[in-house]
Amino acid sequence: MDWMCGWQPNVDVVIDEGSRTLVVRAELAGADSDSLRVFLDDQRLYISGRRAKTARLRGGSFVQKEIADGDFVKSIRLPVAVAQSEITATYEDGLLTIALPISPHEYIPAARTEIRMIVKRVLA
Repeated sequence: MDWMCGWQPNVDVVIDEGSRTLVVRAELAGADSDSLRVFLDDQRLYISGRRAKTARLRGGSFVQKEIADGDFVKSIRLPVAVAQSEITATYEDGLLTIALPISPHEYIPAARTEIRMIVKRVLA
């Protein structure tokens, strides 16, 4: 699969402490539901698919175009280990919701690196 696709959907990633589930919601309005694929590789979740190209109007041209179309791939680093056999996904009203139960047996250590720097303003 080509990882350098033209666009990436917006996603929210939330840890639901009550249900011990990692929830990923991807904004995919207009995506072809048959093209949607969700898979795991190491500590990453991948979402791929396709949104149909916008039909061009005869004798017209875009004045403004902000909605991306074509193939997409989104890669999300998982902050916790998940129970891979229990993952579910639903696509409704343009939102893909993926529920990844947090694994009670595995642990991914959370490493956080803080970089301190001085940002200088350049005067023109």
